[in-house]
Amino acid sequence: MYRLVRITSADYRDYRRTRAKVEYSYFPKGQEKPAIASMIRKITESEIPGKGEFLDLVEKDKNAFYFLKDDDEIKGIAELIFTDAEQLCDICEFAVLQHGEGLGTILYQEVLKVIKERRATKILLWCPFEGAQIFWRKMGFKVKEVLSAERGFIFGKRVR
Repeated sequence: MYRLVRITSADYRDYRRTRAKVEYSYFPKGQEKPAIASMIRKITESEIPGKGEFLDLVEKDKNAFYFLKDDDEIKGIAELIFTDAEQLCDICEFAVLQHGEGLGTILYQEVLKVIKERRATKILLWCPFEGAQIFWRKMGFKVKEVLSAERGFIFGKRVR
C-alpha cells in the first residue's frame, strides 16, 4: 500500500540518499541515452541541498516535502511549495526510483490530494527532460512557457 510520508528535519540522510538515487526521465521510453546523460546526472546530484539548507526548507510552512513509501521502503520523492495568495503549488521535485511500474502516476495522485487539501487551484512545474514531459502531458498539464530547447518548459494545470 503506497502512501505519502511527510519529510521532517530528522530525515536528512534518507532524503539525501533518495535524491542521489533518482534517475530522471531524460529521454522517452525505449530511446537510448546519449553520452550527455552522465553529465546531466552529475549536475542534478550537485543540486541536492546541504543539511542547513534542507533544514530551512522543510521547516517552512509553505513547503511540503514527501516520500512515497510502500511499507517502509522509499519509492519516490516530491517537493511542493505553496503560495497561498495566488493559490499556487509549485512542484519543485518529483521523482520515482523505479520507472515503468506506474509509480509516477501513484505519486502524482497522492500529491494531488495534498494540493487539494491546501486549497491550491493552480499547479506549475519546470520540466527540462523529454521523457518526463511526456508524463506531465499524460497527467493533463499544458505548456505555459517555452524556456529554450535546452532548458525545457514550464507546465501548468488548474486543479478542480
